[in-house]
Amino acid sequence: MGTFDWHSDIDSTGLFEHEDGLAAFGLWIRAGTWTGGHGRTGFVGDAQLRELFGASDEIAGEVRLLVEVGLWEREEGGYRMLRGPHTDPDQPLPLWRYSDTDLDGRLFGVDDTPNN
Repeated sequence: MGTFDWHSDIDSTGLFEHEDGLAAFGLWIRAGTWTGGHGRTGFVGDAQLRELFGASDEIAGEVRLLVEVGLWEREEGGYRMLRGPHTDPDQPLPLWRYSDTDLDGRLFGVDDTPNN
């Protein structure tokens, strides 16, 4: 079982200022929950996008927007869900996934920077 949470700083990306921002956010959330449920750490493959959403041309605008605002970046075979947005782009989102075994139930990828 996985989970996908996000930081409140997503509001500062400018995502919701775009006409397709809410649709792109839905794509981001659905892809994120898919990664959480499949043991991934923020990578969603092209095949998974097709499985979840259909033809790539149907979601091309939303994907482009996620890349533009810095939530995704293209990698070979799919997209990396970037950690952020954050004042420090190297800080991760609050979490990607719980682990029941290898980390004694602790979260990994935790953003423990104060005041977030």
